[in-house]
This record gives sequence, structure tokens and C-alpha cells, in this order.
Amino acid sequence: MRRGVLLLVMGVVVAALGAASAYAAGTTTTSATTTTDTAGTDTTPTSTTQPTTGTTTTPAPAYSRLIGAYLPAGCVGAGAAAIAEPGRRVLVLGTPASNRGPSSYPTVSPIFRFLSSTASGSGCGSARVTLESVSLFGGAITAQSISATHGRGTVRGLEIYGSPVSAGHGLKVGGWGEMTLRTTVGRLTAALAVRLLHAHRGLPAGTTIAFAFSASPQAPATPNAKKGAAPKHSGASAKPNWRTKGQQRKHKAKMARPLTATPSLGFKSSHYVFPVDGGASYIDTYGAGRSDIYDGWHHGDDLFAPLGTPIVAVATGTLSLVGWNRLGGWRLWLTDGKGNSFYYAHLAGYARSILKHRHVRAGQVIGFLGRTGDAFTTTPHLHFEIHPRLYVKLGYDGAVDPTRYLHLWQVVQVPKDEIPQPARLRAPVGTPRQEAAVVWRELLVARHLTPPKRTAPPTTFLRRPFPHPPGLMASGASPVPPTQVRPATAHVSASASNLPLLVGGPAGAALALAGATGAFFFRRRRRTTEAAPAAEPAG
Repeated sequence: MRRGVLLLVMGVVVAALGAASAYAAGTTTTSATTTTDTAGTDTTPTSTTQPTTGTTTTPAPAYSRLIGAYLPAGCVGAGAAAIAEPGRRVLVLGTPASNRGPSSYPTVSPIFRFLSSTASGSGCGSARVTLESVSLFGGAITAQSISATHGRGTVRGLEIYGSPVSAGHGLKVGGWGEMTLRTTVGRLTAALAVRLLHAHRGLPAGTTIAFAFSASPQAPATPNAKKGAAPKHSGASAKPNWRTKGQQRKHKAKMARPLTATPSLGFKSSHYVFPVDGGASYIDTYGAGRSDIYDGWHHGDDLFAPLGTPIVAVATGTLSLVGWNRLGGWRLWLTDGKGNSFYYAHLAGYARSILKHRHVRAGQVIGFLGRTGDAFTTTPHLHFEIHPRLYVKLGYDGAVDPTRYLHLWQVVQVPKDEIPQPARLRAPVGTPRQEAAVVWRELLVARHLTPPKRTAPPTTFLRRPFPHPPGLMASGASPVPPTQVRPATAHVSASASNLPLLVGGPAGAALALAGATGAFFFRRRRRTTEAAPAAEPAG
């Protein structure tokens, strides 16, 4: 019996030592290398018979930010891209065209990026630019290259969400955009252009993005009024003879152009107040292209501030035309004591008091900043215009550039206890009423008059318009270096945590064989003992 037990113990020890030796020697080890693709979403394990001691990393290209500038009045022979938002000046990127490495705009969540650009020539009709590995909106639209001379050229390797597309016009992009090859939009001519049908990635509907573009020179402005010629005016109480924003005129042989003069309004600058409580962010957009206005240019400036910010009267005067306009949404006009008129548009609501009392004082709250009318899909802002008394006979085209005046006017901060409750009128039936209701609810939340609406977390996944997932070119992402190789098994000391590994595979088989052998000898010894005759007692 002792011999059987000893054999059993020795079998277990030998099997354990053999398995541990094979485990430590690395004869059956594998290592897994995990490589992350460019988009950072897929991993592919690869096996190797030996642990890897080092890796070679490829650094990702560092994208430089493209510097934006406003489209100049003169011609532009070639540029990387141009972004034309409705009612704002055209933003051009990569001008003048030059040789560049990886570039993007903006740096964070880029709208547009390319891996390299080359340029040649400098004249308006001879400048050429070629963009390589172009991506728009993180890979929604990609192209291997876009090459154009004076806006005319070719596009190679064009894809929409990773699916190759052939040359054509009016190609739909994800339900939010439309792509056109070799087109002219206003002053811009481009080898590839994308127009937003709906607001997307912070850009409003109607925005056009042109690639490898050129721009023709701006047409010279024509004078609208003789110098010093003052129109007849019956006084401050008379209503100016203008047409409201967006109203169509009969065909004219010559369209009115933006005015270049900034005449005195009759009062000192200290008499006027900045129209947005606490100030606002704005740039000079007067005269910029505007497709939804009959004469095609922007008549004022857009002043950006949070929705619900109080809007104040710039001067003491009388309000008129308080109500809805198709383009301006909730809007109003203010006429001061000198007969100058000021136009406010895209309000979220009005101050209750002005619905009954139309005479207001400078700095009095008359409404609240919003995004009604054609600004519903844009960032909340106030559209503001100045119509001096001097140009009243020009009607709506008598607007002048408000930027110079706004720089000089004082900014006020209305005390909280003087901010009135908001009020609204009834918008026209249909889409205007629905959109106005949405903005009204946003106004109540912004003014802390109602709690924000709680929304349930999304339970559905975003559907792609094309079945193919975006690949390397479609993703628009820069190559990511492979992750450091780490062996799946390593030389580790035997411990209690490794003992479960010994019960399977070759080690388990050896252990079972040793146990069976020991049991066989043990049983044989026992049967032999039982079969032997009993010993006789000593005599």
C-alpha cells in the first residue's frame, strides 16, 4: 500500500513539474498585437510564436489650423476653401494658395481638412491649387484629390460616407446636404461645392462650402443719392416710406447697392445706447451676399448673445410695425426724435409694456433676443439696421453700415428688477407658428420662468444613408500609430493562482495517468494481501 501511495504522489509531482517547465520555456506561448485603425474603432489581433520586445511607431500627422479671412473685394485666383453663410460675409481659407502640409479648419472637430496642398501661379486667371486627401465633416465627403485652375478642375476618388460616387450634380449627402461639381455660386467658382439643405454641425441651412475655389472681383458700387441732397420729410412722427424686409419689388434695370456713407444721425453718440443688454458679439456683415433678399445684400449687422437676452431701445422714440415678418420673424421699427429709423429682427418675444405703450425711452427693454423667422436654424442673434433720415426716400435700401455707430454707442446693464415679463403675439398659422412656439418655450426657460423640459436618453442608433461604413479615406481621421505590443503570456513564477491552469491540456492528462497507475498498484496490493492464508499463532 505504501508503494502505491508513493507512486501516486510521485506521478503528481512529475506531471506538475513537466507542465510548469513547458509553460516557462515558452514552447506553446502566443502573443497578441492589437492595432487600432485610423478611425479608432476596430482592433485586429495577430498571433506570433515569440514575444515581441519592441515596436516601431509612426507618428500621426499634426494638422495646422487654416487661418480664415473675409473675401476681399478684388479677385482671388485660387484658395483651399470658402464658407458662405446666409447673411454673413464669405469666409475664405488657405488664401493666397500655397504649398501646405496637413491643415484643418477649425482645429477641434474640423469642418474641413486636407493632408497637403500645392499651388502654382498667382494671377487671377492662372493660379492653380491641388488638395490631397480632402475630408469634409469628419469623412462624410472625401476625395483623393481636388485640383483646379481659377476654380475649374477635376475631382478624383470622390466618396460619400465611404461609398464611391461618379461625377454629377445635385448629389444628396445624408439628407442634410447637396453636392455639386464644377459650379459657380455668386462670386465663387469651385471644382466641388456642398450646399447645406438643413443646419449641420453648427452651420445654418443655406450655407455653401466651396473647395479649390476662385473668386471674381466685386462689382463697383453705384451711387444711390446725390451728395447733400436731403429728401423731404414731414417730421419724426411721419412713417418712413420703406418696404419691409423680404418683400419683393418689381423688376428694375439696376439693383441698389450698399451705401458707403455713414452720415450723422443728428445726436451725439452718447445719446444712443447699444441695442443688446450687456453687449454682444458681432462683426461687420453689412453688404454681404444674401440670397433671400431681393437686391442680394445684407442691410445690417447680426449681434450674437444668449437667447433671452433683453433687447433695449437705442434712443427715445416711437415704435411701429410690431409683429411678424416672414424673414424677420418677430420684429419692430423704432424712430427717434430726428427721424432716423432702426430695425430689430428675429426676436423671441416682446416686453409686455410696448404692446400698449409704443413710446419708449433710451435703454428701456423692448424685447428679447431670439431666432425667429429665417434665423430659426441659426445661432440666436439680433439683426439690427440703421436707416438715417437723410436716405428715407430710398426706402428699405436706405440702410447704412451700422458697425461704426455700434462701436461708439454706450453699453448698458439693465437691473434685474427692471426687466419686464415677456409677451408674444399670434404668429401666422403653419410653420411660423410652430417655430415661434419652440423659440417661445426656449425664452421662458432662459428667463427662468419655466423649468427645462426633461428628455429621455436616445434609444435608437443613428442610421447611415449608405450601407458601407466609412473607411480610412471616409473617416477623415489621421493615421494612429499601432499600440505597444504586449505578449498575452509572459514568464511568470508558479503560484497558487496558476494551479487551475494545470488541470487541463497535457498537464491534466499526465496527472490522470499518474493517478490511474497509482490506483492500479494500490488495488493489486490489496487483493494480494486479502488472498494470502492467515498466519498461525506462535506455538
